[in-house]
Parts: sequence; structure tokens; C-alpha cells
Amino acid sequence: MWSRNRISWLMLALSALVVSGCGGQPKPQTPTADGERPDPGKQSAAPGPAKKPSPQPVIIETPVVNSADPLANDPSNSPTPDSPAAPQQVFRPADERPKHDDKKLEQLGIRRYESKRLILYTDIDPKVATTLPPIIDQAYIALTEYFGALPPDRARSEYQMTGYLVKDEAAFREAGLIPGDLPPFEHGRHRRNEFWMREQKYDYYRRHLLIHEVTHCFMTVMPDVEAPVWYMEGVAEYFGTHRLANDGKVTFCVMPTSPEEFAGAGRITIIRTECSAGRRRSIDSILNLNPVEFLKTEHYSWAWGLTLFLDTHPRNRERFRELRGHLQRNAFATQYYRSFNADARDLATEWDLYVQNLQYGYDAERAAIEFQQGTELNQDRPSHQCEILADRGWQSSGVLVKEGESYELSATGRFELASVPVPWISEPQGISFRYSGGRPLGTLIACIRTEGDSGESMLKTKVIGRGTTFRVPSTGTLYLRLNDDWNSLHDNRGQVVVEIKNGNR
Repeated sequence: MWSRNRISWLMLALSALVVSGCGGQPKPQTPTADGERPDPGKQSAAPGPAKKPSPQPVIIETPVVNSADPLANDPSNSPTPDSPAAPQQVFRPADERPKHDDKKLEQLGIRRYESKRLILYTDIDPKVATTLPPIIDQAYIALTEYFGALPPDRARSEYQMTGYLVKDEAAFREAGLIPGDLPPFEHGRHRRNEFWMREQKYDYYRRHLLIHEVTHCFMTVMPDVEAPVWYMEGVAEYFGTHRLANDGKVTFCVMPTSPEEFAGAGRITIIRTECSAGRRRSIDSILNLNPVEFLKTEHYSWAWGLTLFLDTHPRNRERFRELRGHLQRNAFATQYYRSFNADARDLATEWDLYVQNLQYGYDAERAAIEFQQGTELNQDRPSHQCEILADRGWQSSGVLVKEGESYELSATGRFELASVPVPWISEPQGISFRYSGGRPLGTLIACIRTEGDSGESMLKTKVIGRGTTFRVPSTGTLYLRLNDDWNSLHDNRGQVVVEIKNGNR
């Protein structure tokens, strides 16, 4: 498995580079002598991972001095023939954004709005437009915290982008703000530190798309990015998924809590629809998506879903974030399989459960499974007791059940499923005034993780309630949980005790 997947991914990292913006046909790139791309519409290298508490600049082939030091590239600090070689400073490409005649643009109804990190040209309502650049200043801080600080340019200027938010395309073309060689775009497209996007129906999705394109600009500011398209688009979608507070503070990389609050995005709805239609995607199929496939909206949803899954899962989070520092050339594919291949089966199991149960406000922390293979009951151990917590998802019983044998399960205990407006107290049979997944809330349910299975067996569940006897269809570890919505585990309290006996003895 390792060799086949690794070869596939190394080939993908070399050939299926992410395209500029959202949707469109990829074009070949050829670096110039100084390492910069002649076509600014293609993606370049991203900064390396953040090193808290003091993020360090990106390292590209040679050691990098601290970019916060204004004397780092001072010729007087160069090594002498008798001194050791000093670290070589890395610079980001020069700012080549065009300058525009703002007064002429105003005559066409296109106004300029500026903050530290963004110059925005747009013809939308000024009251709305004014609020957008400050959001990008916050996004820039969040991106540097996640990826690390960008290297300085040779002029030591602040990094800034220019965006074009288009309502009347004819006006922008008349003004020369849409380059003639810019490929068509349905939603947005970027080139180095410039981007173009269309006006959106919903306020939320306008901001979402703006942050998405800004994330692309940030990640591709340096040369030689060859990370796969699912990662580049998934991370851009992940940062774009945000929450805006009344005081203007923005939180990025959030789990959507309702379709109304995140109007226009619909990523969770799309994944649920795809699963219902029998088009659930495996992790491997997402890893191998090519740029052309991102002409379809659902692939943005899958890329976002996988990014969210890996970045919020307590067992996967740190190793997923290590990928931030391996975006150049073929390093990403090597690092991914070095990090995730050893427990690929566990990953596939949880992914199947995740996408099948994904809902607004999904609690990734509490849904995470601590896999523990069970052991058989025998004469020395004729029964086994385990505690099943109400505020967790699937939990191993510690028992390996055998195909064709019968097992008796009984459960006792009381637990709380909510505390507002009054405590909702339940026992293992559940409470029938509210249902989740077609079953009473709080019902004890079971599944079997069969030996050598890809993970789909855990999608087949059985009601246990206070107790039952059942014949096992296939050998595997018995897992249990108390039924509740996956966005409502946080306010649960208590547990039940489950006793498991082999009914054949």
C-alpha cells in the first residue's frame, strides 16, 4: 500500500498543480533565472509553518535569518573569507501591482478602499465595501499565525494585495481592471498578490470568497508551490469559513453552525446531499482530485471537509499542520504519507463516520474515536463491564465478539442529555419525546468494527437499550455510544455501565 500510494502522490505533486483562483484550466509554468514566475496567474511557494511563540520566516533550500531583523541583509554583515558562511536571506518577489487612476475610476462608479493589507476596487454599495478591507487585515494576522511570517521584499515594504470586487463587469473591462489574458472566472481568481471576484448575493459569502482569494494570494507569494489542489483549495475554504462578531472581530476556520449564518456556502449541505446520493468520497479519491475537477462546486466542499476533518481532529491536528512547511516541489506527498500512512485504516474509518454524520455544529473533538481492539471473552473472563460516556461518540467496549456467537448486553445508569431549560435525564432505553437518527435520544446503540474492514462496518448500528441478546454477523471489536446529535454532545453528563456476556457459555 505504501509504495503504490506514494508513487501516485509523488506523480500528482509534480503534475497536478493547483490552478490560480477558483476553477479554470491549468497552464504550464517555467521559472525564470531568478526563480520568479513569468505568468503571475500561477501559484508559487507558501511560507513555512509557524514556530510559536515567535514565528520564523520560510526556509527555501538555504537557512533563513529572522525576517524581523532590519539588518539581516546589510552588506556590512556579510562573511569575510576567513569567517563561516552566513545564512542567506530569502526575499519575497517584488510588488508588481499596477497603479490606477482613482479619479477616472470613480467616474465609472468604481471606488478605492484601502487598509494595511488590502486595496479594494469595487462598484458595490460603499457602506458594505468600507467594511471589507479591515477584515482582510485580520485574515492576514490569522494566516501568519498559522503559516508563519512572510519573508520581506528587498524594499522592506509591507505586504499588501489588490482586489477587484466586480458587480458590473463591463465597467471593469472598460477601465482596464480585468486583464485581457485573465481566464474566465465564475466566482474568483488570483494572480500573485492580485485577485478578482464577482459580487455575491449574500453578505456572508461575499466575505467568504474574499478571504478565500486572499488566502490563495498569501499561500502562493513565494515560488515553487507544488502542493496538491485539494490542499490549496481546502485551506482557502477553511480560512474563508468565518464568523463575524458585532464588534467587527472575525474568527476564522470555524465549524458552520447553521445554513442561515453561513448563507451561500452550503458546504455541509452539499456533502450530505452527495452522501445521500451514494457519492460519498473516500480520502484517497479527494487526495487525487485534479485541478480540472474543481470546475464542479462539490469538490470544494470535499476539499474543505477533509481539511476541516484533519485540522480539528485531536489525533490528526498536529501532523496535518506539519504539512504547512512542505509545500515546495514534491515534499508535500512525502510528508503526507510519512505522517498518515501508518494508521490509514483508522483514518478511513473515522472519515466514513464523519461525512455520514456531518451536521452544522459537528463536535469533532468529542466525536473523535480512541481506537482500542477488544479481546475475547473466555472461561477466565466470562463477562466484561465498561463505562460508556454520554458526552463522547463511539467508544470501544474492550470486547472482541466472534462471528456466529451470541452475546448478552445489559446496561444500567442515568445520564443528562441537556440542562436547559431543565435537565433532560435519560436511561439506556432513551427518551422518546425527541429523536436523533430515527432513534430515541439517549438510546444505547452498538456497532462492530470488523477485522480488516475499511471502516464501513461501523456505519451499521444496532439498538441495545437496557439490554438485548444478538448473534454477531462478523468478528470484530464491539463499539458503543449513547445516541445524540453530533452537535449536541457538549452539554451531556454522566455515563452508563454495560455488561457483556457470551451467550453461548
